Amino acid sequence: MGTVSLHAISIDELRDVFSGTDAAVDRLRSVALATWPPAPAPGRREGGLLGKLGPFSRRAVGAPVVRPGVPTGRDLHDVTHGREVPPDRREAAWALVDAFVAATARDSLAFEADDRTIDDLDFAMAAAGLPSRYGLRQLFKGDTALPIKLLPGMADGYVRNRVAVAMASAWGEAVGQLEGEHALARRVAGWLGVYTNGAPDADEAGRPAPDLVVWYRC
Repeated sequence: MGTVSLHAISIDELRDVFSGTDAAVDRLRSVALATWPPAPAPGRREGGLLGKLGPFSRRAVGAPVVRPGVPTGRDLHDVTHGREVPPDRREAAWALVDAFVAATARDSLAFEADDRTIDDLDFAMAAAGLPSRYGLRQLFKGDTALPIKLLPGMADGYVRNRVAVAMASAWGEAVGQLEGEHALARRVAGWLGVYTNGAPDADEAGRPAPDLVVWYRC
């Protein structure tokens, strides 16, 4: 059993994380510092930004041992510049990406699933009239083209906003024809309403309309 997570976020905003621009670096550093607040070292004077970076700065005498899932400054640099991440730092690099998505996505939904869960869900929705092109498994066919390698047992994918809007509408219609409880189908259909409510293509902050990005982790 693993976890499927759906994210309403622009794929272009997500890809920009790896662009190496000053804005991208600053944005991810800000997210990282908010997610993993550094603890000031006892008896040491804090001076300047680098003195406040904690695990995101170079390791100093007495600093905590680098942990596999906790990002460092090197991890942040590699991710934001689209560089190859060593296998033993990939978990921490993905933690940075997850933190960015959590801070940026319009909304997210996560649920436990495996291949059978996904197939059963798609079968039930198809029986209720959902076109096969809008099935959950179809989401994994879109190449996110992120430079960071996937973790073992991980899969990803996405569809553009216009497809997500059509998918949300189709799920909304089909879920009303379901026979039985199908709690997960109703939960996903309800969440997809983010694409049909609130004019997602006219973001007040001037951001691009959210696409639909999916992760699977086992």
